Amino acid sequence: MAGSCLGNGVVSAEAKRALIVDDEFHVRSLIARWLSDEGFECLQAADAATARNHLRDYHIQLVTLDITLPGRSGAELMEEIFAVRPDVVVLMVTAVQEARTAIDVLRRGASGYLIKPVSREQLILQARRSIAQRQMLIERRQYTERLEQQIRQQTVAIRHAHEETIHRLVAASSCRDVETSMHIFRTGLLAELLARAMGWPQAEADKIRLAAPMHDVGKIGTPDSTLLKCGKLSDSEWADILRHPAMGADFLAGIDELSEVAGVIRHHHEHVDGSGYPDGLKGDAIPLLARILSVADALEAMTSERPYRAAVSLEAALFELHAHAGTQFDADVVDAAVRVIGEKIAESRRKAA
Repeated sequence: MAGSCLGNGVVSAEAKRALIVDDEFHVRSLIARWLSDEGFECLQAADAATARNHLRDYHIQLVTLDITLPGRSGAELMEEIFAVRPDVVVLMVTAVQEARTAIDVLRRGASGYLIKPVSREQLILQARRSIAQRQMLIERRQYTERLEQQIRQQTVAIRHAHEETIHRLVAASSCRDVETSMHIFRTGLLAELLARAMGWPQAEADKIRLAAPMHDVGKIGTPDSTLLKCGKLSDSEWADILRHPAMGADFLAGIDELSEVAGVIRHHHEHVDGSGYPDGLKGDAIPLLARILSVADALEAMTSERPYRAAVSLEAALFELHAHAGTQFDADVVDAAVRVIGEKIAESRRKAA
C-alpha cells in the first residue's frame, strides 16, 4: 500500500516535494518525517506502479529510491523516473552494499548512494547538496537556452536585413526594364514549382525561391546599351553579359546566411556538358539548385517577350528544353518541368474546352 504525508488535495506544481519509494513502511515513514521537517511535502510509494502514478501527477524535486522493490528493480525504475522528470534528484537508499551496484546507479544518473540504516544528518546533507547542484545545472541550461534563443532571433533579424539589402539590389538591377523585373519573380515561382515536383520538401524549395530573384543581380553592372540592345551583341557586349553570374555571386559572397545562394547565382548558366559559364562545370559538379534554376530561367525567358526576340509557346519551350536535356540542362530537371508544366497545360485545355 502507498502512503502519503499529504492531504487529499493536489498541491501546486511549485511546491517543494519529495517521493519516498521503499517497500518497508517504517523506512518510508522515517524518511518522510525527516524531509517534512526540511519543508518538503512528501509522497510515499511501496512499489514501482504507485511511484509512476505519483511522478505522472505531481511535480517532484527529490526521490529517495530503494534498489529492491516488489517485481521491479529500483535501478530500472530510476530510468523511467528520468524519462518523466529529467531534472529530478534521485538518492538511492538501500541495504545493497555492492560497489558495482553503486557505480551502476551513479552512472545512470543517481545523485547519491546511501546505505541503510541511513542517519538523518547523512540523508539531509546529501539531499541539500544534490538539489543545489541540480539547480545550478538547471539554471545553467536555462541560461544557455535563453542565449541560444537570442542568437537565433538575432540571426533571423540579420538574415532579414541581408535579404532586404539583396532585394533592393535586385530592384536596382531590374528597374531599367519592367519586363526583366517580372522575369525575376516568375523565375522564382517556376524554380520552386520544379523543386517541389522533384520531391523536395517545402523548406528546401523555399531556398531556391529565395535564390531565384537574385539570379540576375549581377546585371546591375551590365551597361544599359548591352542589356537593352535589340540587335546582335558585339564580342565586348557579350563579354559583359558573361560576367553577370560571377558579379552577382560576388555581391553575395560576404553574407554567411546567403553563401549557398551565392553559389547558385554563380552557376545558373553552367551547362551539364561543361560548355556553360563562368567556370565550365559539368554534371553533378554544378549545384543542383543551380541546375533547377537554369531550367526555370530558360523556360521563363523563352516564354516571355524580349527586345531582341518574340516569346514562344509553352509547348515550344518544353520541346526546346527536352532537345537540350543532357547537354545544356539536367535531364531529371527537364523531365520534372515537362511533367509539371505539361499537366498545367492539359488542365488549362480541359477548362477551356
